[in-house]
Amino acid sequence: PAPAPAAPSPHPATTALYQQDTYLFESEATVLAVEELPDGKGFSVILDATCFHPQGGGQPADVGTITPAGGGAGFAVAMVRKGPTGVVAHEGAEKPPPTIAAGARVSLAVDGAKRIFNARVHSAGHLIDVAMTRSGMAEKLRPTKGYHFTPGAYVEYDGKLDAKEREALLPTLQAAMDTLIKEGIMTVVKDVDAQALDTCCPPNALPADRALWGTGWVRVVSVGDQGCPCGGTHTRDTAEIGKVEVTGIKGKGKVTRVSYTMAQPLCA
Repeated sequence: PAPAPAAPSPHPATTALYQQDTYLFESEATVLAVEELPDGKGFSVILDATCFHPQGGGQPADVGTITPAGGGAGFAVAMVRKGPTGVVAHEGAEKPPPTIAAGARVSLAVDGAKRIFNARVHSAGHLIDVAMTRSGMAEKLRPTKGYHFTPGAYVEYDGKLDAKEREALLPTLQAAMDTLIKEGIMTVVKDVDAQALDTCCPPNALPADRALWGTGWVRVVSVGDQGCPCGGTHTRDTAEIGKVEVTGIKGKGKVTRVSYTMAQPLCA
């Protein structure tokens, strides 16, 4: 038999402050609940709003601290997860101090260096899609998946290239990335009606069946002048991404994977 669906959360969806400003590293919120993790190895803090980006969409979670608004002992956030109803859980190994309890006002502080690095890696993944378009691959390869963790970042495409095509594409793609970064194209974030996604997203990035586009408003991020539905954090412009090295293009079956790395290591 199929497993029973998870019980709906008793908490309202968390306001995603991280989507309003990539460079918002500090904010305040009200604690809705403190809960022990199901595995018994830590606790999660549920807030009404958060500047912490949860893991998802191919992007790592932010880390940082939650402290009482008036000062005092804090709670180290090691993982952030977003549930299906939009509730964000801030998880840590230690039990939060008694001053971080339901109803309390708390101050949030995200590790800014790691946030910006994650945003650079994520934006670089989007920019590879634009470089693919500039390299004449838009008709042949459809972007399907991005993994914006380092090491090991990549973007996957539906579509097959033979070995000679992949070998020829690598320097072309690298040159397109270098040019796009040098151009310093501004990143644009806007909410778009789901049924109008084709006005700001390339056709190869959307399902052919319009019914699969969904309903309501969709957050669309345009990196390098090419839009894509996305809930992540991104750099202000392509120049801020910095040097990106396209390290390889591999094929497996009908899938093509483009791997990349960033010039600077993750700050500790």
